[in-house]
Amino acid sequence: MICKKCGSECPDGNIFCEACGAELDAPVLPENVDDKGRMKKQAKPKKEKAPKPKKEKKQRTAEEKAALAKKLKAAGICLALIAVIVIVVIIMQLLGSSDGYNAAQKIPVGRNVAFAESETGLTFEKKSANGMINNMTSFDYICISDKTTKVSGSEQPRWVILLTVGEDDIITAVEYYDFTQLKLNWKGRKMAEMLDQNSLDYGMSIKSVNKKLGLKPYYIKRTVSNDSTYCYRYFYTDPEQGYDRSYNYYVEFSDVEMAVKNVNYREINYAATILAAGEPSPAAADSDPEAESGEEAPEEDASEENSEG
Repeated sequence: MICKKCGSECPDGNIFCEACGAELDAPVLPENVDDKGRMKKQAKPKKEKAPKPKKEKKQRTAEEKAALAKKLKAAGICLALIAVIVIVVIIMQLLGSSDGYNAAQKIPVGRNVAFAESETGLTFEKKSANGMINNMTSFDYICISDKTTKVSGSEQPRWVILLTVGEDDIITAVEYYDFTQLKLNWKGRKMAEMLDQNSLDYGMSIKSVNKKLGLKPYYIKRTVSNDSTYCYRYFYTDPEQGYDRSYNYYVEFSDVEMAVKNVNYREINYAATILAAGEPSPAAADSDPEAESGEEAPEEDASEENSEG
């Protein structure tokens, strides 16, 4: 490096001239060399992605468009038909479970069986071909649904109407069983805990009771006393005992005011009954459920049998 002031030659890298002390001009370094003389790292050039070729939309002919529209229309019609079939099936199921209830409500207590048949269009027999139904309770006349539902794996009629009569076939009591409320499980609906007599308020309507309990009645009985008994069946898993406990929860209504008059409950088990609702005990609400029902807790093998649901 040559000093511009005195012309002396100085070693490369000196800042000042060794002869005159003048400041030397810094050498101009290449762009790829740093001030320490090291080669700078070169950034790799980014590869530009080649643009994807645009797919050309296939232009359908008028014939193809017409064929596609025809297929879409046919598919829409099929979906609509499926929806209609599903709705009809649901409605038929609902009507199938309610036609027995409607018929039972039409039967007047205090009139004879012939009049009941004319009012409902049903035929009442002395007994049923279903032996289990015949043996579950006492009655004088019976009519069962032609359609069935499964209760714990066995086929049972969707509903049963039982008549108790006095002289001249005058009806003294009408009982209605709705086995669709026990669908798949004789123990009824699964609940979180046991219901007691304080679960309902006196004076509540039937509609309010159904909504409050979240259940529909499994059994209804009307008599000449102008009162009706509604039975709701449910079960829950006892956290202390570790097995399912099933109850019939009875609500007594006044047929005049159509309001709650009394509430009882009774514990049941498989050995005692599968389908029958039985009669509530007047002391059930004020006594121990197990003592009232006269039933002991299931043994280990019985609890296994009753663990379904």
